[in-house]
Amino acid sequence: MNYVYDDGGVYIKNLANCGEKHGVSQYRFAHSYELEGRDFAITAGDKEYKLAFKSKKNVVFEGKEFTYECLKLELSTYFVSFGLNVAVIDLEQRLITLILGDEYIHGAIGWPDQKGKSDSSQAGHGGAGDDMVGTNVAWILGCGRFTTQDFFEAGRCRVAWSPRENEPYEQPCKATRIKSPIYLVDIRGRVHQGVCAPFFTDRVIMLQDYDHMMTVGCIMGKGFDPIMVSGYARFLN
Repeated sequence: MNYVYDDGGVYIKNLANCGEKHGVSQYRFAHSYELEGRDFAITAGDKEYKLAFKSKKNVVFEGKEFTYECLKLELSTYFVSFGLNVAVIDLEQRLITLILGDEYIHGAIGWPDQKGKSDSSQAGHGGAGDDMVGTNVAWILGCGRFTTQDFFEAGRCRVAWSPRENEPYEQPCKATRIKSPIYLVDIRGRVHQGVCAPFFTDRVIMLQDYDHMMTVGCIMGKGFDPIMVSGYARFLN
């Protein structure tokens, strides 16, 4: 018997060891509510954005309210899904990366003594270049549920999902260095039928920690809300 958190963050028993009830979100971490009540002014070049966490469930971005889910990867790094958007908040460096559809925004978060003004002199999260090339890893997302990712060249990844892990296919990917050894990986493309990911999956965004060998992220696709996931890594040959 294993245990999971439900959508309200309540610790409950999961009697289905096969993971059918919770699917690829079976190993998902508990929701983090540490950002509740915090407002962020974000400067990216000559533009400024505002992100305000009004409660445990609602966030306001640029005047529009969304429901959100937040997973904490390590001491000061958070992955937030709101609507079809993503925010990676790095409080240690006071940096943020926003993914708004196809657009990436790398910004700096304001310091308290600046009365809400962001420190635009901060270096932003940046492209990973060739950092990911040669990384071949399986991310275990649940009991018998995992995805393999082989970053064989910059911007390209061979991806497979259990139980068809021996049938990888190439997909475009984008990697962003958050802070060594944490990378934000964005993989686009459909999945095969009969795998553990929903059939209409067409995008997987994961924040991957290669120090602690853990990941958090979300799976997106037509016809379903983003599915938050967590997992641990197993390196492949």
